[in-house]
Amino acid sequence: MISRTLKGAAAAVGTSVLVVTAGSGATAVAQTTVQPQAVQGLIKGGADGSQRTLMCPPEENVLSGGFVVSAPEGRRLGHVPADLTESRPTEDATGWVVTVRKDLAPDGRSRPSAHGGPADLTLYVVCTQGENTPGG
Repeated sequence: MISRTLKGAAAAVGTSVLVVTAGSGATAVAQTTVQPQAVQGLIKGGADGSQRTLMCPPEENVLSGGFVVSAPEGRRLGHVPADLTESRPTEDATGWVVTVRKDLAPDGRSRPSAHGGPADLTLYVVCTQGENTPGG
């Protein structure tokens, strides 16, 4: 869901239309300005409360970012809500930082009160493309 939202936002931001008036008619010409690109990274067991960072490609800056926690195939997320400590751009706006803790449900082999280990973490970052500072 977040992936579609980020890609849709990136497409909406990335294309502009320039209308040129010539003589008695107007012609619409699509002009490509900055084309944002969505980058994602999966960290197996990454929702363990450690700070994780996903960087934009070199010479690009972050426009937005986010994350998704998920369970590996055949497992379920635990019932305790995720503990999100941070979800923000890096200090120099070249990546996105996330710190979140979310456990998996016990796998049935453990005691009922045991945690099933950390969930998988997918980080998303939307970066500028062809421009090193947003709006600049």
